Amino acid sequence: MSHLFSSLILAAALSVQSLMPPKDAEPEWDTDIYPQSNIFPSFLIGTARVDLPEELFAVWGDNHLGDPQGGIGITLSGADAGSKVEVVVKENAYMCESRFSGKLEKDAEELLIHPKIAYKYDALAQVSQAVPLNITIAVTVNGKSLGEKTVTTTLRSINDCLFGVEEASGDGDDPRTSDYSWLFAAYVNENHPWVDRILKEALDTGLVSSFTGYQSDDKDEVLLQIFAIWNVMQRHGLKYSDVTTTAAVDNGVYSQHVRLFDESVTASQANCVDGTVLMAAILRKIGLRPSLALIPGHMFLAVDIDDDTTIGLETTLLGEKDLRPVRDDKNSALKKLEEHKNKESWASFESAVSVGTDALKENQKKFDSDDLDYQLIDLEKAREMGILPITYTKKD
Repeated sequence: MSHLFSSLILAAALSVQSLMPPKDAEPEWDTDIYPQSNIFPSFLIGTARVDLPEELFAVWGDNHLGDPQGGIGITLSGADAGSKVEVVVKENAYMCESRFSGKLEKDAEELLIHPKIAYKYDALAQVSQAVPLNITIAVTVNGKSLGEKTVTTTLRSINDCLFGVEEASGDGDDPRTSDYSWLFAAYVNENHPWVDRILKEALDTGLVSSFTGYQSDDKDEVLLQIFAIWNVMQRHGLKYSDVTTTAAVDNGVYSQHVRLFDESVTASQANCVDGTVLMAAILRKIGLRPSLALIPGHMFLAVDIDDDTTIGLETTLLGEKDLRPVRDDKNSALKKLEEHKNKESWASFESAVSVGTDALKENQKKFDSDDLDYQLIDLEKAREMGILPITYTKKD
């Protein structure tokens, strides 16, 4: 009886030991690419020189080391406090070799580590369509290599604007949403070399003699300057084009295709976002204060015409009138034709202001709430935060 009892005790002890990891077990790790193995060049370029506040960027929590804005890294578990960890992201066509080295202050149950990545921004700006990209990462703990792993990610087009990521909360509650709609500000490029060309054409119409912004202290003069730009964009034959989808869409990762300034002008096409960021770029260039107004499934422009008055502008109405380029007004017949076309253009402008301003008033309370579907993206504040415009790059 005692022999049988001793055998049972020994078997139980062996069973318990078999469930316990050996003391010298190696830490485990895996690659982690946010969001959902997607890399957005527009995000990387637009935020290259800014430390985004927590309320704007995904917050990794306490169990994180490295770049707080990082999206390429690893998850590490099973490493003891005091362990020295090195994470190396190998060089590829879009990033230089980058590494993180540090000592763990506490045991790593589930630690997220993001090295500060040295991106090749010129190469990222050239990405015109979504392509697969292999990223190789190597990990060392206490001088011992844990090997390397390669993960295939989706490198998105420079035209793909990330505006939201929805993730499971992990506690059974509703999904958690990270809002990135402020990234639309990166597509407003007031420094684009074509902006000055558009302004010169607007002066050639004779509708205004100069672009002085708010210096005139006259709301009508400010409105006329906006109209002169509206008029010349109609003369470029800009048409509304409902191109809103992207080539690569992943569950929980929300993005919008946005044409760059020169792409809209060259193609003479713009969807609601394209037309809005294009007009906003030119208005910022002349010193006005535009904002991007976001409502579900749509974007339009808001712009201050003085300190107390803001109007809306429905940019999809740009394509209502097909104006011809500016003509020599010495010819009386052509001059009358130009005057007629300008009247048609003004009528469409008035309509765009009316529709846009009504939309502003209708949604004002929602803009002032915490509803992520209704937002006014103040471009001046975005620039103060350090969100950069995507620079003009000639395509290879």
